[in-house]
Amino acid sequence: MNSIHKILGLFVTVMILTSCGEKKKTEPQQKTFQTVGKIERLDKTLDEVISPDAVIEVLSTGHAWSEGPIWLKDEQKLVYTDVGHQKLYQWTEKDSVTLYLDMKDPDPNRPGPSALLMDQHDSLVILRYGHGEAVRMKSPIDKPTNDFNVFVDHYNGIRFNNTNDATFHSNGNMIMSDPPPVEESGLKAAVYSITPKGEIEVVTDTLSSPNGIAFSPDEKTVYIANADWQNAIWIAADVDENGVISNGRKFFDATGNAPKEKGHPDGLKVNKHGIIFATGPGGVYILNPEGKHLGTILNDEFNTNCVLDDKEEVLYITSGPKLMRVKLKP
Repeated sequence: MNSIHKILGLFVTVMILTSCGEKKKTEPQQKTFQTVGKIERLDKTLDEVISPDAVIEVLSTGHAWSEGPIWLKDEQKLVYTDVGHQKLYQWTEKDSVTLYLDMKDPDPNRPGPSALLMDQHDSLVILRYGHGEAVRMKSPIDKPTNDFNVFVDHYNGIRFNNTNDATFHSNGNMIMSDPPPVEESGLKAAVYSITPKGEIEVVTDTLSSPNGIAFSPDEKTVYIANADWQNAIWIAADVDENGVISNGRKFFDATGNAPKEKGHPDGLKVNKHGIIFATGPGGVYILNPEGKHLGTILNDEFNTNCVLDDKEEVLYITSGPKLMRVKLKP
């Protein structure tokens, strides 16, 4: 009996060790990323948005100018642009960064795609910064091709300057920024409202360099960034039930930081609680709906835009040559 017990004991031990070995083989190793900068905390309520032990992780480097990130919920991946290289990249936790689409251009020196957004029909809309147009990709989002329909490219017979950033209202209207013209004959810098049929109205032409745009969760307020070092502000405006925008007013002013820090007011996003994540001079500003500055994600880069994942657990940040992220409190 003792021999049988010993054999059974040995068998059990071998099975346990084998099981442990197999478990080690199948468990994916946790990736580690370089961390940079710091998170400046100006108000204790920031702890409700970002944990005190949160870090800024660098997911990718080597881009000419990363911009326009969008999160694709169904595919659980990030897609973003490289304006200088005229390409779109994708990032997933499993595969890291891979090419999504090469938007080749006969003129390699012309800036490429800027903002990315999805319309009501789940079509990818791309703002082509150096082309002064917004295009819709004909192919499905999971099978990207260089086959597009031009959505808009001019106003009153004049081509847009450098279509920069945009967002969709629930009524289907696209609110789009067009910065100052490079040539004297260009359109005045403005923000436009564009219907699904391509009908265009000027929302405002009072900003010197309109840029990032985002709605509050209830769509009663729209926030617009002004990418001007001498007037580095964000404005807020009222939005009625039909999507009509009015009563623009200064929401936050970072002009004092602009001369000494990298960046200017650029892309921004708003979470379900109305917290605004706005790229600006020195980092990503975190503001509450009343315009109180809760803190800043300081990463020593020229931050261009940001986006939240579908669970609002991660903020992805495009920062010139880099792609970064900060994990949030859901």
